[in-house]
Amino acid sequence: MKIGLALEGGSRQTIFSAGVLDAWLDEGVYFPYISGVSAGCHAAMNFVTRQRGRFRYIIQPTKIQQGRDKAHRIFDGIQKECYALHYNAAYGDMPFDFHLFFGSGVECEFGLTCLETGRSEFFQEYMSEKRLLDIVNASSALPMLFPIAQIDGKHYADGCVTSPIPYQRAFEKGCDKVVVVSTHYPGEIVTDFRKYRVILNPMFKRKYPDFFRALMLRYKRYEKMFAEMEKLEKSGKLLIFRPEKEVCDLFATDRNELDESYNMGLEYAKRRMGDLKAFMEI
Repeated sequence: MKIGLALEGGSRQTIFSAGVLDAWLDEGVYFPYISGVSAGCHAAMNFVTRQRGRFRYIIQPTKIQQGRDKAHRIFDGIQKECYALHYNAAYGDMPFDFHLFFGSGVECEFGLTCLETGRSEFFQEYMSEKRLLDIVNASSALPMLFPIAQIDGKHYADGCVTSPIPYQRAFEKGCDKVVVVSTHYPGEIVTDFRKYRVILNPMFKRKYPDFFRALMLRYKRYEKMFAEMEKLEKSGKLLIFRPEKEVCDLFATDRNELDESYNMGLEYAKRRMGDLKAFMEI
C-alpha cells in the first residue's frame, strides 16, 4: 500500500507543521511520496532528508536564528527574509543535505501555479541544487508581495493559489491513502484575494487572465477542498492533521509565539500518533 504525504504552506504558520513532522521523525515514520506547496516545500525537503529541527530553525526570522527574541516585520524586510529562507539557508548554519535528498528514493514534488494557464504544475528535481531552490522559491512567490518567478521560459507564482493542499496530486500519483498536514484550524477564514482586486487587477487581469481568475476563486477552492477532505477522511482514504486553535501569524516575528505554535504541533502529533499508525497500518 502506497501512502502519501501532502503539506500545506502558510509562511511561518508552517512552524506548526515542523512540530508535527519532528514528532513523526522521532517515530521513524516514512512516506514514499511527498508533495508540498509554498512553505510546505521546505517542510517536504527536510522530512525527506530526516533533518529533525532544521525546518523549525530556518522558517524563523534571521534575527531569531541569531539568538534574539524578536525581529521586525518591516525593517528586516519580508522579501529579504524569504530570500534567506529559499537560498541562503541551504548553505547556512544548518545546511540542507542535497546529497541525501537527491539519493533518497522518495518521490518529492513541489506545486507551483502557472501564470499563463492559471493551473497547477508539479516539479521534481534530483540533480541541480540551484534548480531545486528556484522551484521552491517559485512555489512561495505570493502575489503582491514577491516577484513572479520564471522557470523554463514560463512564469510562476505561489502554489497555494491553485493547489493549497496537494492531496489530490498524491492520489493522481498512485497513492492509496494520503496524510495531510494543514496550517488552518477548523472554521478558519482563509485569505480572500478578492479584497485586493484593486491591486491585482492592473498586475494580472489583462496579461494573465486565467491566473487572475484563479486568484479570485481561491476562497471557493478552499471551501470545496476541505469539504472533499472531510468525505475522504470518513471513507478512510485520508487523515488530516491540523491545529485545534489559532497558530502564530503568517509573518510572526516573536520567538515565544513561534515556539508555542511549534510545540502545539509537536504535542498534537504525539497525542495522535496512534491514529497515524493505525491509518498507515504500521
